[in-house]
Amino acid sequence: MKVRDVMVERVSRCSELDRIDMCSRLMRDRKVGLLPVINTGGRVVGVVTDRDIALRVVAGNRPGSTLVREVMTRGPVVTVTAGDELTELESRLAKARKRRAVVIDSFGRCVGIVSLWDIAQKEEPSRTVMLLREVSRGRE
Repeated sequence: MKVRDVMVERVSRCSELDRIDMCSRLMRDRKVGLLPVINTGGRVVGVVTDRDIALRVVAGNRPGSTLVREVMTRGPVVTVTAGDELTELESRLAKARKRRAVVIDSFGRCVGIVSLWDIAQKEEPSRTVMLLREVSRGRE
């Protein structure tokens, strides 16, 4: 199975120059916990997560006008291409202990997202359980 078989293609994004309050509202309205962050050339340069907002903006007493580039997660962001094997994606997620990956094209532009949930919908249950255990290993 390929990444294209499980990825979500309709992805909201934000720019590293956007204000964090705008990104927060977009995440709320779209009911997502992660937005790929793109630069002016359209390439993925990181992600902003609901956790980034909670820990770096809210807990850090930063204003809503803070730019995404000041609080986003730059790395390691797990990336794959739509043509990659699903087993390769699972290996990368487990190694990085991440729950989501950004699907990029050959130019580094975001073309999709894959989450553990997306994988669980198509993958064998035993493989999904193993992946969840690996990703969650060491988390508290």
